[in-house]
Amino acid sequence: MRWMVLGLVVTALGCEESVESTDVRTTGIYPDITVTATGDGSSQVRVRLKVGGSNSNTFLDLKGGDTLEATVGDETKTLDETSDETYTASFPTEEEGTQFTISFLRDEDDSAPASTVRLPAPFDVSVEPREASRGQDDVEVSWDPPGTGDVDLRLSGDCIQLDSDTVPDDGSHTLSADSIETFEADEDESCSVRVALERSRSGSIDSAFTEGGHIEALQVRSDTFTSTP
Repeated sequence: MRWMVLGLVVTALGCEESVESTDVRTTGIYPDITVTATGDGSSQVRVRLKVGGSNSNTFLDLKGGDTLEATVGDETKTLDETSDETYTASFPTEEEGTQFTISFLRDEDDSAPASTVRLPAPFDVSVEPREASRGQDDVEVSWDPPGTGDVDLRLSGDCIQLDSDTVPDDGSHTLSADSIETFEADEDESCSVRVALERSRSGSIDSAFTEGGHIEALQVRSDTFTSTP
């Protein structure tokens, strides 16, 4: 088997590139693994395998006998490619502490069968009031149960600028009047704003990935309100 040096026979995909997995050793791969539960009773495993470390934009296209699997309890699923070099599978659980084991299995090099992560605790989120002026009204975000550490808060909407912040996971946060920004062209517009909270837990990357890697499990919940001038 030949092992390619990065840069040979690479296919450009916009700002990203891909290389066939059979041309890269396990020791040169950096896995990016996320398990996400959004409150619908299921969790999605998403894996992208990079070449060149965490900041690389070159991803592996699985070929030959290279496969990705995820295991929860006694159920194992093969991950399918659902978009370019992105491999996913879903499981019917979102319970706190559920362990996901992600395996990269290979015929012609070392496998990496034991990257693991557990789901953090689920929660419910609500936003009040349901309609708020950007110039006059505070918006109260509350969630239950609270946790420890921090959560990531993200705002998105057609008439506002995207925004994100890290706030204490104590069950409440205030979006103060004038804190939601718009572009000049949207100052007089109203729109629905999505407030999303992400509670995360880190896991452990299999030691065969000597480049390291990223693995985390997320509980994501959201609510909306109407933002007016």
